[in-house]
Formats: sequence, structure tokens, C-alpha cells
Amino acid sequence: MPELSDALETLINQGRYFEARSKAAEMINDSTSIRSKQLYALAVSKCGLPEAAMQFLEPIYKQFPDDPETAGILGGIYKEIFIKTKDQRYAILSKDTYFKNFTATKSYYTGINAATMSAISGQSKQAQLIAAELLVLLDPTSQDFWQTATRAEALLISKDRVKAKEVYLQARNLVGTDWGKINSIYNQLWLLNHYLAVPNELLKIFKPPVIAAFVGHMIDHPTRTQSRFPASIEHKVKEALSNSITAINAKIGYCSLACGGDILFAEAMLETGGEVNIYLPFLKSDFLDASVRFAGEQWVERFEQLSNRFPVNYITHESYEGYSDLFFLQTGIIFGAAAMRGNATHTKPHLVTILSGLDLKRKEGGTLDTLQLWPYPETILNINPDNFNPTSQSNNSQASPVSIEPDKEKNRPVLYLIMADFPNLPQAEKEILWKSVQAKIEIQSPLPRALTWQGDHLLAAYVAQEGTVALCHILIDLVSRFHKKDQVRISLHVGPVQVTQQETLGEKIAGNQVKILSQIHQLAAGGEMYASSQYSMELALDLENYSIDYAGKFLPDGGPQSQEIFKIGFTK
Repeated sequence: MPELSDALETLINQGRYFEARSKAAEMINDSTSIRSKQLYALAVSKCGLPEAAMQFLEPIYKQFPDDPETAGILGGIYKEIFIKTKDQRYAILSKDTYFKNFTATKSYYTGINAATMSAISGQSKQAQLIAAELLVLLDPTSQDFWQTATRAEALLISKDRVKAKEVYLQARNLVGTDWGKINSIYNQLWLLNHYLAVPNELLKIFKPPVIAAFVGHMIDHPTRTQSRFPASIEHKVKEALSNSITAINAKIGYCSLACGGDILFAEAMLETGGEVNIYLPFLKSDFLDASVRFAGEQWVERFEQLSNRFPVNYITHESYEGYSDLFFLQTGIIFGAAAMRGNATHTKPHLVTILSGLDLKRKEGGTLDTLQLWPYPETILNINPDNFNPTSQSNNSQASPVSIEPDKEKNRPVLYLIMADFPNLPQAEKEILWKSVQAKIEIQSPLPRALTWQGDHLLAAYVAQEGTVALCHILIDLVSRFHKKDQVRISLHVGPVQVTQQETLGEKIAGNQVKILSQIHQLAAGGEMYASSQYSMELALDLENYSIDYAGKFLPDGGPQSQEIFKIGFTK
């Protein structure tokens, strides 16, 4: 089955681990190909299940101990489990597996991992011997980033700190603004620093870039009765914004792309050589009409230039139709994406805002609700447009809002969705569990907006994320009483959902977001919770209570953009 193996490798290289695991699972029972088994284990591990991947791959490794690819994948799985659990047994297993492969292949990739895991395992002499051998094998004149970084790490393990710093500087010069590679080296140094002394200078060389989320006012709409951000002060606000970005040394930004603050922030990040991650709440044409075009075609042109330059992530590809809750969802996702990126680099992100002092003084409303979402209030930096606006008013009179009336023929709110089932339980046990779940839901607070049973599947929708989280706890607790915690499968998503009233079954939910949730659930593994990126990023605003691990992506049926998936866990 070489064609299928090639297709699986393509899916894995594209990060589509869910689809790869699903396809590989179909073929491994009928295939004698070791490659199909390797790819299955790799996909399972990348989906956030390294323990399951280990259990599957270990017997194959024992059967083919000299196969370098199997050894490399298994060594990586052991390393992943060690980083996750801090259990030294897995550090030793990882080291031994990498070392055996390095001895056979002389691959600098498995070699440096063998040296590092030896140091972490407390076997410093072996680490230094492997590092010395690597330094002989590697070309000191190479301009390849990974070879240079490997040489630097080998020198560090060999305790030649002066030379290590020199070569790390070479690697840093080679990598430029590739923040992914920079973060990879920093995380490796951060891990090593727990087991051997890493000079502070080296950590500074690869210090993660400052991450900044942004929210701010649009240019005043022609119908606005109280001036807040007139076009005449654009250049002054842009200058203050650029100075703020420079002051905190922000290099990675998260924002929308409305006229006014959003576009100014993205342009300022671009001018300083930064990376920008753009999030739009709905269909591009509708967003341009609602949030850009009214300020003039020059803003549309600037929108197009930025959206062509940086990646654009859509909260949904559906239309706007006046449902303003999509904007609030967008803000939560932007904040969560920045928080998740900061967590990966062990840093707190900043929040840069352009908000009127009058808005900030109000005790309730959109601005206050928005700022309360941000989990790090000490990192907020606001630019007040009132300081540059000669027509700014000091009173608290309300401005007339700019809005589009929702489509009266549709009921399409943003809802938090959960789908669950017990895929491997006997039918009798399922029926008992479902009755218990039903009884718990009836006294749950908050109650679901909609609840349906689709065969063996539960589908529920809530107006707030807390409802789905509470139901997750109910499901996990009930299954645990059967001593079969690994039997429940839970999938989570959020988005605009079509709601219709039925005569006998209450409200019914449907639409593209329900279809996406169903696809996630079909690809999910039993005993785990998986969530869409939209749901996960909002959850990331409370990282003290949840673990959120990237698990891959898939292309929804008929969807124009891939959907990222995360594995979710409760830490409290």
C-alpha cells in the first residue's frame, strides 16, 4: 500500500493528524507494512495521546529493534511523555532509544536528542561523550540552521560555554524572524536549564518575542453623534501606537482588521518587522461592509494589503446578518490565541488598546466587558484617542451606536456546543448512564439552550462556555463511577447556530457549526476531550484550570479553511 502510506505522510506533514490517524487505523489491521504502523503511532502521538502511541509502538519496536524510523518515533514519544509527566523513567527510555539509533545511523537529530536526554537523566559523562562525537561529525562551516543549532547544543553539553555562545549567535543570525524556530531553541534551552547550568546570555539570545493582542475603536462612523476617533487624528494615534509597540518590543500581534485601531496596529507591527495574526468574525465581504468600507475605500485597500500579507483566520465563514455576538466571540478568541501563544513561550502577553477615556469610565458596556476578558490586567497598555481629539467631550453622554439589525427571520445566536457518547460500553450500561446524565442536566445551572439525543450521541448547546464545562464534569464523574473513565468521548465547539422551535422536542439546533462538531467527534478518540480552536482559545483565558494541547487539524467537508483541534484536560 505505498500510495496510502504516501497519502498518510502528506497528511502528517500538513498537520492533519486527526485524518491521518483515522485513515491509518483503517489499514493497520490488514497491512503487514511497518511503515503504516509507524505512521499510525506518529499520528496518535501528535493528536495528544503519546501514552496510547507508546503502547501501540513498543511491541513493534521489540519486533524490529534495528529499524531506525521506529526507534526515532518511539524515542520522540518517550520524550513527549517525559516532558508531560516529568517521570524520569521516560527520560531514560527516550535516551536509550535515541542512543541506539544514533549508534546505528549517526543521525545528528537522534544524536543530539540522545545527548540531551542523557544530561536530563543525570548521565552527564555519556552526554558529553555523545556530544563530542557529534562535534566530529558536524560540519563547522555549515550554514544550515538545524546543524548549527545542534553544534551549539553539543558545545553547551560539552561545557564549552564560550564556543557554545558563539555558535548559538550564528544560529540566531541564520534564523532571522522565524519565531517558530526561535521558540523551539528557547524551549530546549529552558528544559536543559533545569538539569544543567545554561548561561543567561544564551537564554537572552533566544528570548521569546513579546506577544501583543489588540482591541480598539474604529474610525468614527458618519452617523456617530459624539466624536471618539475622527479620521483627522489617525496619524497622531498611529505615532503613539508605534511608540507603544516599540516600547514593549512587541514582535507577534493578534488582532482583527477593522478600519481605525486594528489596521493601524497591524501596519505598525509590519513596519517594525513583526508577525501579525488576523482574526475575522465572519464572511470577508460582510466584514468589509460592516467594519471597513464606511470609512473610505483607502481603508479597504489597506485591509486588502494586510490580509494578503498575513494569515487570516475566520471565526466562521458564515454571513454577518447583524448578529453582534460574533464580535464578542472574536475578541475572546483573539485574547485566548495570544494567551495560548504566551503559554508556549513561558511569557505573559500584553494587551494594547485604543479606547476612549469616556468608554473606560462607564460602569458597564462593551468596552468594560471586553477588558474583563483579558486575564493579565497588569499588562494592559491603552492609548486614549481623547488626548488627540479637539472635539472630545468630557461629559458622559452616550454616543449613538453603529449597528445592523439582526435578520428577524433567523434565530442564529453564538452557542457553545458539546457532543458526547460512550463508544465502547455495553448497551445496558449506556442506558443507565444516559438516564443519570439526563437527571443531572435537569438540575444543572445553567440549563442548556437545546438538548437532543441522536442515537447514542448527546448534543447540547449553551449560551456560555461554563455550561459545556459543567456538563463535561458531569459526564466524566458519572463514567468514573463505573470505573471506566476512558469510555466517554467528548467534543466541543462554538459558533453561530441556527435555532428553531419544535412542537414536541423544544428547540432544535442545526447549521455548519453543528456539522463541524460532528466531524470532530467522528475523528476523536474514546476517553478524551477534543475541542475546536475557537472553543479552545476562549478556554485559554483560564489556563490555570485547563490543559490545552495542539492535536492537529482537518479540512471540514466543503470548508475553505482547515480546522485546528486541541486536546483538553482539567487541571483542577
